[in-house]
Amino acid sequence: MLYIERSCITINKNIDKKHLILEKAKDMIISDGYGNISINKLTTELGISKGSFYTYFISKDEMLNEILEEYKRETIKFIKYVNEKSNSIQEFIENSLSYSSLFLAEENALKLEIVILNLKRNYEILNEETFKKMKEIVHLIMDNIRANLLKYINEIKIKREDIERCTKLLFGMLEFYLAMENIDFNQNKFSVKSLKEIKKSYQSKEMKDNIEFIKNRIIEILIKK
Repeated sequence: MLYIERSCITINKNIDKKHLILEKAKDMIISDGYGNISINKLTTELGISKGSFYTYFISKDEMLNEILEEYKRETIKFIKYVNEKSNSIQEFIENSLSYSSLFLAEENALKLEIVILNLKRNYEILNEETFKKMKEIVHLIMDNIRANLLKYINEIKIKREDIERCTKLLFGMLEFYLAMENIDFNQNKFSVKSLKEIKKSYQSKEMKDNIEFIKNRIIEILIKK
């Protein structure tokens, strides 16, 4: 029994340390960019040895892939929730936008989103496996938009042959808008706002009004009167 208890304590410590490494990596990707992170810098910031890092990850890229797997899991949860709550194309649009704002109001989800934004503006530094994971996430979202447009095709103005164009348009609108909200245009060079600034922005009345505006414009474009 004592052996089992000690084993559980060891497992919990390992999970905690791995979690700390991943969370610190996210913070550093946001503040410094993935290309500027080194294992030495990461372990120094955490006050752990390089050996501790290599206990959990064989490389920096493997660590990043684990972060992307977390984002993928959250994306799948988001898609499942929206689909379960939607019984029309209008509900799909409304739920997609309203749940996005709720989802991103949670700090860990918001942090993940900003990490992904940072990676998207630096595709060239990603290895083949990591780039493949990024594409998988994009395809998950686009496939779901396409599936819902087809599911409710009788409710929309779009012809079947234009579904693919419409899918890309909707994905691009949401992607571009969220990206713009995260960028600090008061700086002279490309700069992402701090997590605190973005969180405040997402919780503001202006953001709620903007989401409502986007929702109504999409409904105008898509839905038959």
